[in-house]
Amino acid sequence: MSDVGVLHPVRIRVAQILALGPHTGTQLRQALPDVPYSSLYRHVRWLLEAGVVRVAGERKVRGAVEHTYELDENAVQGAVPDPAALSADDHERAVTAFVTGLMAQAHAYLESEPEDPVTQGLTYVSAHVWVDDEELARLRARLRELIDPLVHTTPGPGRRQITLGVVAIPQPGEPQP
Repeated sequence: MSDVGVLHPVRIRVAQILALGPHTGTQLRQALPDVPYSSLYRHVRWLLEAGVVRVAGERKVRGAVEHTYELDENAVQGAVPDPAALSADDHERAVTAFVTGLMAQAHAYLESEPEDPVTQGLTYVSAHVWVDDEELARLRARLRELIDPLVHTTPGPGRRQITLGVVAIPQPGEPQP
């Protein structure tokens, strides 16, 4: 992957469009008329290879195959079957897909011009903390305790669906002595 990666403005725009639902290549071109055809497909291919986007369907159109693209929900949700088996490059692709999906969902939500985003639950926090292995294990277990029961809730009066994304990124270097 290039140094620009997912932060390329065209890739972000493609992900934002796909956060609204599946789109064909033709629909993407119509939504991004300022992006040259060949450039758009190069960026879509990059997003496919990074695992951010997947092909949701194909159909024949005048003898050619037209693809329908969508955000890869498994990647966006961080659903990796065996994270311990991933290489550093695989982790980079998974984190890229996850964070891109969050960015696209936030964009789609904010594009709807919500009346009061904070009251509706929009929250973003970044904190640098010092933990040892035991404290990190307790933190992860506590997050699971909080999140797991909510994953199985159903729609009901007064409830709204939210996307909750958690990423813990160890900083380079060795633990302190």
